[in-house]
Amino acid sequence: MSDQTQQGGESEKGGAGQGGVGQQDGASPVPTAPPWPPIERAGSSIERSGQSDAPAGTARSHTIVVLAHDRHGALDRIVGVLRRRRAKMQAFAIGRNEFPGMARITIVMNDSEVAVEQLVEQLRKIVDVQHVENLTSEQTVARELALIKVNSNESQYSAEIIELAHQFGAHVVDVTQKTLTLEVTGSEEKVEKLVDSLQSFGIREVARTGRVAMTRGVE
Repeated sequence: MSDQTQQGGESEKGGAGQGGVGQQDGASPVPTAPPWPPIERAGSSIERSGQSDAPAGTARSHTIVVLAHDRHGALDRIVGVLRRRRAKMQAFAIGRNEFPGMARITIVMNDSEVAVEQLVEQLRKIVDVQHVENLTSEQTVARELALIKVNSNESQYSAEIIELAHQFGAHVVDVTQKTLTLEVTGSEEKVEKLVDSLQSFGIREVARTGRVAMTRGVE
């Protein structure tokens, strides 16, 4: 993580004098600075107050996207806030994005609107965090990737598994004498349905990335 941070820092310095965009001769411009304004950081209270303001039964799934500097301790501070706020996380995915030296974190949690908005405000107070957004399902494109290893001791079963996989848009990525490994991409509901459909063959192992998401269209 420190190597990525050093590279990101150099990229940001190199693009500072060119409007936040670094460009080499003959190369396409590479964004090196996020387009949003700096976050105004107020107090640092972490208490989960205001829960009594949320009516019972109002919890639902929320997708929170966090863009933060990819440097030592940043992830610990973000996870620390989630833990202290007792966030009811369902998925947590982290990876690179279009900005060098930055990490994109997608958090899926089930809670009330009040609790989520309070959590968003606390995340914005972390010095490493540059942008936080609570996405609604209407404005979001979301996908999940899963690898599913299934028993296939007989060729008959292998053909049935492959045919079933094709119905879900999945494809085979590994074959052995005793197993087939499938890859599928789609919504959580699609992945769940495929897993349920494969239970009768005997599932050896399932690895899921969790949800990644972004807003639809051009913001």
